[in-house]
Amino acid sequence: MEMLDYKRIGDCFAYLQSRGGIVQLDTQGRSIMSNGTCKSFYRETIRKINAYDALAGAKNDLFDCQVALVPMGIDEILLYENREKIAAFLEKGGILLSFTQNCKEWLAGNSLYIASQTPIRMREVRTCGHEITHGVKDYDINYRRGVKGFFSRGYFLPPPNACVFLKDSDGQCVAYIDRQSTKGVIVCTAGADLLGYGLYESSTAKRMGLNLMLWIAKVLKEKE
Repeated sequence: MEMLDYKRIGDCFAYLQSRGGIVQLDTQGRSIMSNGTCKSFYRETIRKINAYDALAGAKNDLFDCQVALVPMGIDEILLYENREKIAAFLEKGGILLSFTQNCKEWLAGNSLYIASQTPIRMREVRTCGHEITHGVKDYDINYRRGVKGFFSRGYFLPPPNACVFLKDSDGQCVAYIDRQSTKGVIVCTAGADLLGYGLYESSTAKRMGLNLMLWIAKVLKEKE
């Protein structure tokens, strides 16, 4: 496994913060995912906002940020009812990270979550050589403390020309990047948390979050 140098990750975080950071749409108040990331080294870069106020209010608060995060377990009915506001955020060039399963048609280009019928003991999630998964061992995605199946148990049919960076052993898409369905950028996973998974364990899986931050900073700089 190649050694990775994250000595300048602090510069990346500082840059993201200077661009408004990452806004996390929150409908739970307290959740394992949000508490874990907000108490970690991401805490100054990710800021939670009440999604009911941000989306259901008269003003679309998504226009106040450049990068938005839709976490696991969010109220998808709220997202569906306000899908036009999410579409408007993307049409103005926003970056949207979706880690939820997508069981409602609120996101452009998405096929909705499909539960894998392959037994957990046989199914593997595999990296596809993208920089977001650079230095990440497939084993560390599939196993936590020797137990399998926590990362994702389903898949999507990716949009045309999407960049798939995680697949399962059946060749199905577990995570993709979509730059063509809208004028923005969509990073979508089939119910998998790229930022919090393995965060407090001796695992290469935590590199996905750091790599994602570096990748987001690169995309934002491309837009300058």
